[in-house]
Amino acid sequence: MAVLVWSAVVLLGATLFHFVLWRLYLPRRQTRALLLIYLGTLVLTVALLGSGLLRALPCPQPQALPEYVQLALLVVAVTLAYIITYSAVEADSPTLVMIRTIAAAGTAGLPAEVFQAQMTDDVLVQPRLDDLVRDGMLTLDGGRYRMTAKGRRFVTLLIRYRNLLGADKGG
Repeated sequence: MAVLVWSAVVLLGATLFHFVLWRLYLPRRQTRALLLIYLGTLVLTVALLGSGLLRALPCPQPQALPEYVQLALLVVAVTLAYIITYSAVEADSPTLVMIRTIAAAGTAGLPAEVFQAQMTDDVLVQPRLDDLVRDGMLTLDGGRYRMTAKGRRFVTLLIRYRNLLGADKGG
């Protein structure tokens, strides 16, 4: 029971801090900020629990190392799941941009020619390239995009995972 209670405390506390921080200041590297917030809250809570400063609270507390490990595993798993989900909210996907554009036209619909004129590389592709540069996967030097070591590692990981699944080389 202690693992569940303190996992909830860590996750709710970190989420509250995340929401307040985002209202005051939107970090440039949001994924990194989320990791720092959630894992920092976990480390702080475990340190406070381990020091005995929270013993006076009327709730179950982790008693042994296995409970602390379970607490950490649960918080890390939920944190990583949240970060994966958050990435879908952080930036508009090309599909979401297209759906919003069509939805904004209302019941009258949007003529295909107008839609195609609006869906340019500046709208669909450039924001993704900007994100890749911001996240250090690419650099833009002299008008040329170049993959960084971090980008190569990420692509290698994805290619190996697709090969493991037996997926084709399509996009």
